[in-house]
Parts: sequence; C-alpha cells; structure tokens
Amino acid sequence: MILVDDRIGSVELAPLLSIPNSVCRLEFGDFAWSGHGPEGQVSIGVERKRISDFLSSMTTGRLSGHQLIGLSANFDFVYLIVEGVWRPERGTGILQVPCGKGWQAAQQGSRRFMVRDIYNFINTLQVICGVHVVTTYNDLETVKWLESCYSWWQKKWEAHKSHLQFRDSDHAHLVRPSLVARIANQFPGIGLGRARHLAEKFKSPIELVLATKEELEKVEGIGKTLAKNIVRQING
Repeated sequence: MILVDDRIGSVELAPLLSIPNSVCRLEFGDFAWSGHGPEGQVSIGVERKRISDFLSSMTTGRLSGHQLIGLSANFDFVYLIVEGVWRPERGTGILQVPCGKGWQAAQQGSRRFMVRDIYNFINTLQVICGVHVVTTYNDLETVKWLESCYSWWQKKWEAHKSHLQFRDSDHAHLVRPSLVARIANQFPGIGLGRARHLAEKFKSPIELVLATKEELEKVEGIGKTLAKNIVRQING
C-alpha cells in the first residue's frame, strides 16, 4: 500500500492511483511505502516537486536544508520527482517553461535560471546526497511512475536480475553520521541506514563493540545473521 500525504501537492493524485493507497499525514515526503531490500524490509519516501516549486527550493535552500534531511533520516531510500516541462533557450541556455502557445524564461522573483543550474543541482542530489531524481511530464506520468516504482519494490531483492553487478557504495548524507554510526557502517551488509539505528541503541563505540548478539538482534534491520556477523567481526 502507498501512503499519500493529505496535503495539496500529494492528495490530488490518490484517486488516480490504480493500486491500494491510504491518505494520511506524513511528516516528510508526499508518498511512502515499504519494500524488499537486500537484508529485509526497507522504507521508501518520495518527494514531489513541480518545476516551479523545485526552482523555489533551489533559491531558498528549503529542499536541501530541511526536507531532504528529514527524508534521509526517516527513509532508507529517497526519491525526488521533478514534474513539469522545461527546455534550454537555443543559443543562450536560459531555462524556459511553457507559456500559452510559446515559451518564457523561468523566474523566481527577478532571478532567471540557466538550464545548467537545474541539471547541476539534480546531479548534486543524486551523486552527493544519494537521492534518486526522476523527471516526469505531468501528473499522469507521475502516477504511472509511482505505480511502477512501488511494484518494483514489492519484488524480492534477489528476484531483480535485469542488471549488471555494480560495486556497492555509500552516499553522503546531509547530516554527518555520528562516530558510532560511522564505525557500524564499516561492517559488511550494514550501510548507513542500519548504522544509524545501531547508533540510536548504542551511545558510544565501547557500547557497540561490547554488545552481545542478542542485544544486536533487537536493533531495527539487524536480525540474527547480521548480528552474528558483527560479533564475529569484532572478535576477530
């Protein structure tokens, strides 16, 4: 089931979804659901921005300064949908959006944007922050993408076979992880998401390294196998 935030910007898409959904108040994000990750259940959060909202967020810093920090702290995987149509003006590279039967420069107040501004910001979000950015043409395409992405996450992790094997990599988060989280992240199979859960349970490095397998199993997302592996790594 997809959870849909009950505010404008999200709730109007709920009737268009062909899969089960529930309208509620989400602290962060416009849509959320759970799915199958490499080590069990994971949470997915999706933020939707129309192009005008996205440009406003670039100007004010609200997206990277508040919303994405909250999304990264609350979800294992974060998507950002940028919805709308834009293009570069031929010759100048000025970012343009549709206006009537023509095009006009996209503006926030007196500020105009170059098309490279939006592409560079998107690249920063994807490469530096680990946010998956998707562009859609309109609300219908957004709905179809949500349905497809939700369906993808409902498959068992090992059932995804149409890919090449890439090296695992950790992405920088918008808030620097604590010392305990950074240490925990070094254990195979943990990642920053589970490392943050461990840091919430164990307040110092010594508490973490002295933890028993049973104590580790109680931490969200760890389970028996990872707990056993952590203890074995610590004890050599």
